[in-house]
Amino acid sequence: MDRGKAVTSTDVALLQAVARERSVVRASREVGISRDRAVYRIARLGRAFGGPVVQSVRGGREHGGTVLTVLGDRIVHGGFDSVELLNARPVTPLDLPNLLHGVYHRTPMPEVRVGRSLRLRVAFDAEDGAPVSLLLDPEAVVIARRRFPSSARNVLSATVEAVRRAPKALGVTLLVRCSGTRLKVAVTEEPLRELGLKPGVPVTLYVKATALRRVGGAVAASRGSPPS
Repeated sequence: MDRGKAVTSTDVALLQAVARERSVVRASREVGISRDRAVYRIARLGRAFGGPVVQSVRGGREHGGTVLTVLGDRIVHGGFDSVELLNARPVTPLDLPNLLHGVYHRTPMPEVRVGRSLRLRVAFDAEDGAPVSLLLDPEAVVIARRRFPSSARNVLSATVEAVRRAPKALGVTLLVRCSGTRLKVAVTEEPLRELGLKPGVPVTLYVKATALRRVGGAVAASRGSPPS
């Protein structure tokens, strides 16, 4: 199994957040994905590496919570390649993250300007005017047909361009056009039907600032340019 296709940087960030927060709910908020997505990813890691990566504990000084198992701790501190796949089971590969290139601006609020008109609020600091590259996990994007109250710092208007179904995949990838930039959004069949998501449909995207993670030049170069 090619772990590079089955496991993403979001999984690493999620396990690190669980180790700090001792809670899947708080960890999912920190990473910028829903609790259900976090549970799904943790289960996938268990299948991919042949054992649980987190476990629930009760009582004690910390009053219980969720902690990493020995396997999960090895993954966080030694990387995925430090674990032998003795009892691993195949998992459906996840879509590669959206890779975006833009310019960082500190005022009036920290944001990255991508292309001519896409502005994304971010939660990291950088030098004003510096070129930066961002990763946005397709599963970290919430999609809706109309606006609703949300804590997401980025509420973006977009239009569905295409619907892609991979063979034997558990979900669907939408290609949407947002302020001239194409983005991938991961959904399941249920919201696809309920929301009537098909090419040409206008939608609203909700993206938390913490879901936009800065990456270095080497990582950005290895992933290539974003789709246009």
